[in-house]
Amino acid sequence: MKQYIKKIQAKDEDTRKFIFVSSMIICMALVAFVWIYNLTTRFSDPKVATQANQDIKPFKLFTNSISDTYNNVNASVDKASTSINIPKTETPTVPADQIDLTGVGNSNQ
Repeated sequence: MKQYIKKIQAKDEDTRKFIFVSSMIICMALVAFVWIYNLTTRFSDPKVATQANQDIKPFKLFTNSISDTYNNVNASVDKASTSINIPKTETPTVPADQIDLTGVGNSNQ
């Protein structure tokens, strides 16, 4: 094994990186295969499948409540934007020689 490692260390950096990445992909694929295989055998048991469904229910309720809240807010916003009728008021016109002092407050100086 030491001789094999020495051979790999003697190669250039690109080859070493390629060997490292490929070995990691192979190892992770093996781990993923074992994990998926265990999931299928575990969930084939009806007792475990019913327990998993019971465990998922709170999360399903949470997502349903978020979805309902979003739909209610969305409906309220749509309803509010169409039901409000703001009367149009005419803005007073100011003659060109008059200075508009609206917004200027009285000062006690």
